[in-house]
Amino acid sequence: MTLTESKPTILVIDDAPANLQLMSGLLQEDYRVKAATSGEKGLKIALSVPQPDLILLDIMMPEMDGYEVCKRLKADHRTKGIPIIFLTAKSEAEDEALGLSCGAVDYIIKPVSPPIAMARIKSHIELYHQKKALIESQKNLAEEINEAATYIRSLLPKPLEGKVITSWQHIPCSSLGGDAFGYHWLDKDRLAIYLVDVCGHGVGAAMLCISVINALRSQTLQKTDFGSPQSVLKGLNEAFPMEKQNNKYFTLWYGVYDRKHQQLTYSSAGHPHAILFTGDGNANKEFHALSTAGIAIGVMPDIEFKENVLPLGSTSKLYVFSDGVYEITQQDGKEMSLDDYTKVMQESFNNLEVLQTEKVLEKITSLKREKGPFDDDFSIVELILNT
Repeated sequence: MTLTESKPTILVIDDAPANLQLMSGLLQEDYRVKAATSGEKGLKIALSVPQPDLILLDIMMPEMDGYEVCKRLKADHRTKGIPIIFLTAKSEAEDEALGLSCGAVDYIIKPVSPPIAMARIKSHIELYHQKKALIESQKNLAEEINEAATYIRSLLPKPLEGKVITSWQHIPCSSLGGDAFGYHWLDKDRLAIYLVDVCGHGVGAAMLCISVINALRSQTLQKTDFGSPQSVLKGLNEAFPMEKQNNKYFTLWYGVYDRKHQQLTYSSAGHPHAILFTGDGNANKEFHALSTAGIAIGVMPDIEFKENVLPLGSTSKLYVFSDGVYEITQQDGKEMSLDDYTKVMQESFNNLEVLQTEKVLEKITSLKREKGPFDDDFSIVELILNT
């Protein structure tokens, strides 16, 4: 890059050659100067490479005055961000107000005071570069967030068919949430099922969520029996203390379905209870709320977690979900509680033979007072377990 190319570029638009010569002489030591003797020429030069970092614009010009030039520059997405300073002999307050309303960032009255003009020009170019850098940074961040969101989505499990049938719904409240879940076979008879809910949202929550899900999928926790939910919770608590995770912690429900012994072993850490319906087909159904005492993962070291074992009928349906599924404001203005949500599930979604997560989403959405996105990540996993 040459020295000239490294200088900021200023476009001066003025129909008077003497004014162009004056401003070029004033600016050329610190800036690369482009000149136009009419508004039409100025519009064309503004699109040429390199585009100007700032435009000095006269108002009183034939054919097209400075106000019209300014309006056209601001109407074109290719030039609307370039700062414009009016440089004019029109000194009335209404002239200045009109110029600023057209989109100019400043208004300098002729005759020009060189030190003041140079100071204003420098300030506006610095602000323009800072704005461009911020926009570029936001664009890069948005791309990184989208990539991370796509990666999290790729971690979510594919549906299962056969003796175990699955369905799920996952709607982050922002482009990058803190919920994730999964299920995978530990061996030919045992299926691990889990849902993670990290406190907060954004990049930090997403990165922790990714780390936890990968640890569960790859079974890389040391001294951990992944067939034992309480052992898994203990291993995660040791591996992810909140002081090493930017003070972030997470809740978790973890279960292991054993189809050979027709039972479900489960444990939870500060997570809403799972919902289980079990019976012989849709006859003789029983309802169970599945949770164990335990605080969120990462909050305190050396915590002992408990696990429970529940025998299953010939057909069972399991729902595992995050608190974002039910933490809504209802039509009557009341906040839905976990008990309220559990009642809805008991009354409407207890069919052991049909997958219903899509219907659950429709039902909860219909109960919301405010339409639009959920306030928290909406995550629910449904499994039909047939022996």
